[in-house]
Amino acid sequence: MARTPARRRDLLRQASPVAAPEYVSASEATRLLRIKPQTLYTYVSRGLIRSLAQPDDKRRLYYREDILNALARGAARRGQSALAEGAMRWGGQPVIDTAITEITPEGPRYRGRLAIELAREGCSFEAAAELLWTGVLQHDPLRWRLHGLPAGFAARLDAVAGGGERPPVLRLFALAAGMLGAGETVRSEIGRGNTLSAARELILVLGGCLGYLARRPAFHVPKGSIRLAEFVARALLARPSSDAIDAIERALVLCADHELSSSTFAARVAASTGVELRACVLAALVTHSGATLGGGCDIAEDLLRDARTRADVRQRLAGVEKTGQRVPGFNLPLYPKGDPRARYLLQLAKSFATQSARAQLIYTFIEEAEERLQLGPSIEVGLVALSAALNLPERSASALWALGRSAGWIAHVIEQRLAGFVLRPRARYGSAA
Repeated sequence: MARTPARRRDLLRQASPVAAPEYVSASEATRLLRIKPQTLYTYVSRGLIRSLAQPDDKRRLYYREDILNALARGAARRGQSALAEGAMRWGGQPVIDTAITEITPEGPRYRGRLAIELAREGCSFEAAAELLWTGVLQHDPLRWRLHGLPAGFAARLDAVAGGGERPPVLRLFALAAGMLGAGETVRSEIGRGNTLSAARELILVLGGCLGYLARRPAFHVPKGSIRLAEFVARALLARPSSDAIDAIERALVLCADHELSSSTFAARVAASTGVELRACVLAALVTHSGATLGGGCDIAEDLLRDARTRADVRQRLAGVEKTGQRVPGFNLPLYPKGDPRARYLLQLAKSFATQSARAQLIYTFIEEAEERLQLGPSIEVGLVALSAALNLPERSASALWALGRSAGWIAHVIEQRLAGFVLRPRARYGSAA
């Protein structure tokens, strides 16, 4: 018997990840999908649904988000209204055409150029950012310059960051973006033809906010024509080596964009309503700071705080496993076979001759998660591992991620403005689930 639209909605609601475990049993998976166990195993073998081995018995758990995606795909095939409903979900159908970034099994491609290859080739972050903004990859060295800050800008930021407990650095990013755009409107920004200049200056200012993570926290004012990676490295480390600067640059390049993440979509929604550039980035920053995005770096980092031995690491991993929740920093749904960016960052981290005890424990945690639970690391864990290998201050991983991603947010703001339409999803009214 054909399922009604109401029945499809009910099925999708049952699989909603809100306040629910990240993994479900085989019986629950087959019930939600209305399939036989043999079909479920076929989905797993094809990489459509990931499963998690249980070390104490022969049972396996199945990733709820993959089941949700399978439901959305099935609904999309049955009608246009179902397509619209599935499109707004993780892994649903595309909702916006873009020429900026494509997600592939090898990682994101920026305007047709594989991000990992750009990093390996020594592409500067500035060149990667301007490739995303303009479609042109410049091979000449690029240096950005800050032409001035509003009066008292650094002092006001220092007052907020220095009063009592220090706010999370992403909140300081948001505050800085809001302060920069406080006197600007989209008409004045575009009318003066300074969108790209404003974009460069915004990223430099966000880089200066990383100084709040250092031993002596303070805003670092960008001076002269500078290389962002070097500026950031000097804000975080007293005497960064050239290898450390290059590693930070490669990480920033890999973070620059990732298609329509939730934060990028927020930036595009804001841009579609005619909002000034820095306000669009502010919308993205607020969204990115959530626990399932940029905050995921901090959660992954916190899992290993105070861990001293391999036994401590195993105990932490077992504790997370028992809750049935997704292990932070692992199994990004877009990469069923593992996030290539994380693999690259881990290789980069391990390439440093001197390895801290903190870095060694992070490697152990990743190895244990892969061997015991078949979990593939995502970019959050890769950034945490690289930060540990470089002896960067805590919370540097999430700060570098947001700093790099700001380039992609700006690219999507520009593209959305050129598209010339307002993003306004429709709702389907119905009784509460």
